[in-house]
Amino acid sequence: MFNQNQKGAGTQAQEKAKTDPYEMHVMPAKFHQYLSPRKKSKLGKFLFVFLVIFLVLAGMAFGAYYLYTSLRQVALPNSNQNNQPAVPTVNLNQNQSEENLNQPNENLNANTNANDNLNVNDNLNANENSNVNINLNENLNVNENQNTNENLNLNINVPILINYITSADADLDRLTDTEEDLYTTEKRKPDTDGDGYLDGDELVGGYNPKEGGGAALATSGLVNKYSNPLFNYEILYPKDFLAKPTDSSLNEVIFQSSTEEYFAVSVEDNPEQTDLVNWYLAQSPGADLNSLEKITTKKGYTALISPDKLTYYLQVSDKLNQVFMISYNIGTLKEVNFLTTLQMMVNSFSLVLTANLNLNANAQ
Repeated sequence: MFNQNQKGAGTQAQEKAKTDPYEMHVMPAKFHQYLSPRKKSKLGKFLFVFLVIFLVLAGMAFGAYYLYTSLRQVALPNSNQNNQPAVPTVNLNQNQSEENLNQPNENLNANTNANDNLNVNDNLNANENSNVNINLNENLNVNENQNTNENLNLNINVPILINYITSADADLDRLTDTEEDLYTTEKRKPDTDGDGYLDGDELVGGYNPKEGGGAALATSGLVNKYSNPLFNYEILYPKDFLAKPTDSSLNEVIFQSSTEEYFAVSVEDNPEQTDLVNWYLAQSPGADLNSLEKITTKKGYTALISPDKLTYYLQVSDKLNQVFMISYNIGTLKEVNFLTTLQMMVNSFSLVLTANLNLNANAQ
């Protein structure tokens, strides 16, 4: 029976176990306080936030320092060394090719204020600095060059080197072949009249080269005489030349050849009545007297010959307030034809009394 009871009890227990598969075991109440969830501490959260803010501020400070050092390195080449005052801009413009050494408006002060205000505030306030640098460097360099070169060249004849030659003279009688044609003398015979004198020498001396015995050139028919009624002079010139005053004053008279060459007789003033050499030097300052030749004409007048041998300056004792200039203009020719004729005209020049002037002697 006991066994039955046990068997019955076991059977009942198995049936109960089949009915309740899970069992709940509850701890005693004294253990409940240790199993309740713990409240998280506020201190840990504060430390975490502080650490984040610190790292952010440290990063900003490092970036600001890096920016500052970078700007300092850029500004150093233009900054003043040794903390000396800025060198003022100096205008070195001293008419040297008009060069402005200010190097177009370059501000040497460099304005190294590179916004150095790098304030890092814990409250993260953004400080905005607006530095406005207005550089008004105005260069008013007025370079006024007023070079007034006034050349008062009073030279009647500027001394130059002789840059011409005499044209052909086949018989070497001092008359060029062109002059032989002009005076109808022999081109192949140096002494046309056979009197023992060269044709050129006779012409310069005032004699007829075609007729011996001392025949005068003035009456040979080979030349004409020009008489100036205002300045009281006479001069011989080849009959084939044209004599013509340049204006009614008769101050200058032209004797034109068939070529571009011509002769001119003009009158120059000498109010101080100085001698011929001093007068010439006054007209040609710095002239080399060694280049001048001084002669006496056949009529007894003193004459200076220009360095190029193309102009004669004559002074007459009766008219010291005037200088007579006889010039030979060769134009653009490099071979000249009438040098002996020029000497003939110079030797024939003379002052005469008004009563003896021939007013009809080709005065036009």
